[in-house]
Amino acid sequence: MNDSAYTTEPTAAAQPDRDLDDPMVSVENLKKHFPLFEGIFQKKAGEVRAVDGVSFSIAEGETFGLVGESGSGKTTTGRSMLRLTEPTSGRVEIDGQNVVDLSDGELKRFRRNMQIVHQDPASSLNPRHRVKSIIEAPLKIHDYGDSEARLERVEELLDMVDLPREFMYRYPGQLSGGQKQRVGIARAVALNPKFVVLDEPTSALDVSVQARIINILEEIQEEFGITYLFITHDLSLLKNVADRIGVMYLGRLVEVGDVDSVFGSPQHPYSRALLSAISTISEEDELAKPDRITLDGEVPDPREKPSGCAFRSRCAHEFDACAVEEPELYERGPDQVARCFLHDDRFEEGAEWE
Repeated sequence: MNDSAYTTEPTAAAQPDRDLDDPMVSVENLKKHFPLFEGIFQKKAGEVRAVDGVSFSIAEGETFGLVGESGSGKTTTGRSMLRLTEPTSGRVEIDGQNVVDLSDGELKRFRRNMQIVHQDPASSLNPRHRVKSIIEAPLKIHDYGDSEARLERVEELLDMVDLPREFMYRYPGQLSGGQKQRVGIARAVALNPKFVVLDEPTSALDVSVQARIINILEEIQEEFGITYLFITHDLSLLKNVADRIGVMYLGRLVEVGDVDSVFGSPQHPYSRALLSAISTISEEDELAKPDRITLDGEVPDPREKPSGCAFRSRCAHEFDACAVEEPELYERGPDQVARCFLHDDRFEEGAEWE
């Protein structure tokens, strides 16, 4: 498996029987705004709209990839969905349950159905606890059997992530980065959750280790039908693991589509720019991706977003309307939408996009 280069080959991820009319995960108008304070009296002076009205669904057993530059809001989206960060507003349904409305007690009980694998395995594991204690922790919290049953489950989980059973008596400091991430994965799936957020699970690892971690995640998904939200800044990685992709920019989704549609025919200028920057191995792959696009300027300060379309300050296709009106998500196929006036019938230049 190639985890770092654009490829024209079919996706490696198993294609589930997608049912978005009855999804496992449904996000509606999710928002997370962080207030900004100033002065000795800490008066509110504004807010950062880290997530600003995000909506998407994920079918049971599907992998939905969320991609964007640093600061796009993708990690905050995932954490808000699990209420590791309290959302400002919106609705998040997981297996038919609106997570946002759960009380603290109900949320604690429901957490067995939703888990997260963190980006940095070193910081997500308690260095003072042995591997057995780390993996066993969620089993104890949710009253999983007696000590013998929990030990048996820990052994099963170590086998699942391809770690020797004797590793349960080691401390995190005695493990490599890839081994630590396998422990994090084992802990996340200990209670057979229905939904797991994968927050850049391979970005802190060597390229040689990334492929095995991806294979482990895919094997677990295939065996247990877990639904994944895969967060990454590496668009090429999603070609191999995702069924559908959402592209984020400054807290908003600018394109959502089937993985083959987004890679084969990206419909937003930002998506095209991201794809054009992917490194390739073969000449065939190089010819398949868009011509190199260099974005002008820097990502705007999230405290002072541009009016209208947030991407307009870096876009080569800007219309006058882009400064005063935010485009909607225009349908571009049976399973692809893009937030761009290039697809609005009011603008003749839209015909040139093809």
